[in-house]
Amino acid sequence: MKAIKLASIFAVSAVAAAVSTTTFAAEAVFTGEAGIEYTSYYGDSKDDNDLADGTDLGEVELKIDTGVVYAEIEIANTGDDEATKIGVEKLYVKQGAVSFGRFDGTIATGAYMGIDERFGGVDIETDDSDTDNTGVRYEVAPGLTVALEATENNTDDSDVGVAASYVADLGGFKAGISAGSVGDANAVNVGAQLDAGAATFSVTYGVGEKGSGTTSDVEGYGVSLEFAASDALNFGLEYVSDEEAETDGTYFFAKYTVGDLTYSFENFNGDIADGEGEKNVLGVTASF
Repeated sequence: MKAIKLASIFAVSAVAAAVSTTTFAAEAVFTGEAGIEYTSYYGDSKDDNDLADGTDLGEVELKIDTGVVYAEIEIANTGDDEATKIGVEKLYVKQGAVSFGRFDGTIATGAYMGIDERFGGVDIETDDSDTDNTGVRYEVAPGLTVALEATENNTDDSDVGVAASYVADLGGFKAGISAGSVGDANAVNVGAQLDAGAATFSVTYGVGEKGSGTTSDVEGYGVSLEFAASDALNFGLEYVSDEEAETDGTYFFAKYTVGDLTYSFENFNGDIADGEGEKNVLGVTASF
């Protein structure tokens, strides 16, 4: 028996719920970021051309919340021949503790904590793609969520799997565990975060298998420290290790905000295989 096409069912359900609640006033919010940055490559990336850019870092988001239906539409530059992407990041229905539709990410990485720049936890990855973020979620208790999640059905029927996330918030300290499995792919993440006033220390470890039919192991961890020297000046440092590939790398940022403008310096160092390369990035942006 073929797997149920969850994406189609959830899309129809979301539209039906939206139509049935037209008496609710929708809250629409525009947010975004624009600016300019200059990237200078070095080390293993020294053959890459340095780049001055004013579009790749910019994006515009439209968020609509009716109280029952939540939608998030993003307009951003893909970096691919200067193409502009307009996509639905989120579109889901909320009914009490239950929500269903399209989400931005799997809850299998819900225990990730820290700077999400070079390592955001181990995701559920099949041969075709990650889960396409279509699913049904149920909040069992504060901090505890379970879900059914599906893969994209580009050529084959959707694989439907399960995921769960539990994060305990104890004030200045958080700790959590999250996991998921779709088809032959699976992932488990654990994380902890200590908030010590101006400094925040985080650590996350993830392990799993990616692919379908023939799978390969995935294992990695990230450690990060963020420090707010003042309301205007912030620093961050992240160390990442890919245990299977035996590579590691760091990410550092310094940001200074004056009025509506934020001046930033970023450094990507090491041989972590994330496509970022080794580079320094200078930028100035404004959020709106």
